[in-house]
Amino acid sequence: MNIELAYNNYRNELIKYSERIVYHREVAEDICQESYIVLLFEAQKQHIKSPRSYLFKVARNFAYDYLRHKKIVENYSQLFDTSVFELPSAEQLATNDQYADIIRQVIEELPERRRMAFILHKINGFSYAEIAQTLAISESGVEKHLMKANAYCRQRLNERLA
Repeated sequence: MNIELAYNNYRNELIKYSERIVYHREVAEDICQESYIVLLFEAQKQHIKSPRSYLFKVARNFAYDYLRHKKIVENYSQLFDTSVFELPSAEQLATNDQYADIIRQVIEELPERRRMAFILHKINGFSYAEIAQTLAISESGVEKHLMKANAYCRQRLNERLA
């Protein structure tokens, strides 16, 4: 069967098929045209036994490529939503500064070794082993200091922020 004749015979069916996948008429028409172009190029290289099957296979691949691309674009547009990057207001900054001051004050209330263990772990990201070596205490001692520091800070922050 002639390639042009195959395209003309199956064009409407191919568009409907593509539209059922992508849910967009204009995109389905573009997919149909792209499929025809691929069929033309491939027909020059090799004999295609069933142009209809080939057209539908190519159209299906284009449709799925379109959907994958659309999903990627949607994901990236959500990632870079400008509302996420809005600067905080002066009021929010003042409130954040107040919270930071309260947290600093509560941490300062901790006994020295407990405060050091807490700061090394929470702020500097030290492991228990690194803190133990720095403070010359056992890892279980570090664990006890951190448990007590966390409990104390939680209690004091609840009191101060309530």
